[in-house]
Amino acid sequence: MSKYLLDTNIYINFYDRYYRFDHFPSFWQKLQTILNSHIILPDIVVNENHQDESFKDWLEEHFDGTYLKHKDYAEAWAEVIQHIANSDNYSEKALTNDKSWTREKNADGWLVAIAKKENLVIVTSETKNYNLNKNQPNQSPKIPDIADDFRVRCIDMNTFFQEIGLQI
Repeated sequence: MSKYLLDTNIYINFYDRYYRFDHFPSFWQKLQTILNSHIILPDIVVNENHQDESFKDWLEEHFDGTYLKHKDYAEAWAEVIQHIANSDNYSEKALTNDKSWTREKNADGWLVAIAKKENLVIVTSETKNYNLNKNQPNQSPKIPDIADDFRVRCIDMNTFFQEIGLQI
């Protein structure tokens, strides 16, 4: 069975948008098993500034593994950044703006690098940009586009639930 890397936006979907702790306790009980059997959890995702403290506390109590150290993948991450720099589909701002993947605390580039090196599937709410072209270079790479360039499988949350057989 596949192992998965969940983008920060998936965790935010869980605890803030769709399955709040107080309203969906059965989801969180099942998630503990899923987390410890199907998910690889990088430190960069846990520490990304978007994560809520209550979610971090929940992880502390329910995650049995150790966080994967994202800096161990610096060489692969540099390849991802270089790929964006070399692509005509992205403007210079893609490497210099505040949300750039060159910012070490932005998990997106790290996720692609880790998934490529470890043969993992990325789960994200981001969608492909079907309008990428060199005539109008984009300043915001999306995980599905770059993952595709590196032959990394990328799926959405509901496909993930289907693959792991989640039923509540």
